[in-house]
Amino acid sequence: MFRTKNGPASGLAYCGMPCVEFLDVRAWKQELASVYAVELKEDILSDMRIEWDRLGVDLPIEFDGPTNIIKYLTETTRVYDVYNLDFYGGFVYPSKHKVKCVDAISALVGRHALARRSFVLIVTFNIRDKGAEEYLQYLNKVSGVLKGWKNVKACCQEHGNSQAGRLKICFPFFCWQTGTAHRFAFKASDPVVYESSATMLHFYMEFAWQEKPLPEIGNGEALVDLANRPLLRMNMMVPTVELRPTQIFRDQ
Repeated sequence: MFRTKNGPASGLAYCGMPCVEFLDVRAWKQELASVYAVELKEDILSDMRIEWDRLGVDLPIEFDGPTNIIKYLTETTRVYDVYNLDFYGGFVYPSKHKVKCVDAISALVGRHALARRSFVLIVTFNIRDKGAEEYLQYLNKVSGVLKGWKNVKACCQEHGNSQAGRLKICFPFFCWQTGTAHRFAFKASDPVVYESSATMLHFYMEFAWQEKPLPEIGNGEALVDLANRPLLRMNMMVPTVELRPTQIFRDQ
């Protein structure tokens, strides 16, 4: 969970798509001040209301549904401290008009920049995401960006061998670029792949607001850090290494 300079944060406003059992909310209960629960399906929303009353969690909650989370994030004017989002359709899922998930996250980051408010972004994707072509095009550009670094080609090839590997490098770097452009310091944990109703990929990222007139100048350091991180797999609640990519480095 998000930490401040004085230790763990408390009194956080949560926005997300909790499961019917509210496992995440219950796990973070001591750090939360309020819950905003968004759900697309009306029958699940009804079950959530019943379960919330049964659980007796002592937190104020607001239910929103049936509501599409991407539409909500794109259009709302509200900001929260922690987002827990499940984009079952994937990250890059092109439609005729726009890539909706990209637009939603861009709008979220921009809204927080206007509010000068730090936040945590927790995102889970279904790795059947249909963005393979876009990810591979992105990976093909990495060598040019990291000219002068060693092992770039091998690292990109290893990431390109699976959809989880492609998404593991492309999504957090998009978040870093978007956050940095809006004056946030960005920090990401190692991503985790696990099996549920489908194969899912889980990200945890922190965006810390920086009171400075201009954003940091972009460079390859952040991309290298994200590319060098392992991809973890959760097996019976035990994390193991799914992919330990060849490490990119610069000659000293």
